Amino acid sequence: MKYGYFDEERKEYVITRPDTPAPWVNYLGSPEYGAIVSNNAGGYSFAKSGANGRILRYIFNQFDQPGRYIYLRDNETTDYWSASWQPVGKDLESYKSECHHGTAYTKMIADYSEIRSEVRYYVPLNQSYEVWNLSVTNASPKERELSIIGYAEFTNNSNYEQDQVNLQYSQFITRTVFKENRVRQMIHANQEN
Repeated sequence: MKYGYFDEERKEYVITRPDTPAPWVNYLGSPEYGAIVSNNAGGYSFAKSGANGRILRYIFNQFDQPGRYIYLRDNETTDYWSASWQPVGKDLESYKSECHHGTAYTKMIADYSEIRSEVRYYVPLNQSYEVWNLSVTNASPKERELSIIGYAEFTNNSNYEQDQVNLQYSQFITRTVFKENRVRQMIHANQEN
């Protein structure tokens, strides 16, 4: 089966079928910050070290989850989907998706229910963060009201192995929070922090 092709002009690998046999990933990064993103938005982020600087949790398995997801919901019909095929996994007869892995970015385009979404993931040059840039276009003849929700699962322990094998313990002694525009991992943190 053919899942995509290389676009020589744009220097991108274009994945035209999201149901690949395994995750197809791209590396985004700068000297201080790195991110692995798959064709279905799975993957993780890290500062300085992929083993000891994890920020987002990821488990290497056939599910390609968790990741960096953007959910869209039609508030009138209550139907929902994601800007990447996974994690919702809508029927590919009605959900159309393309992933473009380029140098230093990954772009996903999805068409569902007459709504087009385009999300671009990238790490700005010499910066220590990633950007999720989303545009949404209503292709239907009527006005639509959508809810858009971002999701990422932070690690509890920046050490990959400890976060995986001692998950209950790391959840007990550590807490990861987003505070004052920063991700903070704290040991023996209380609920107020």
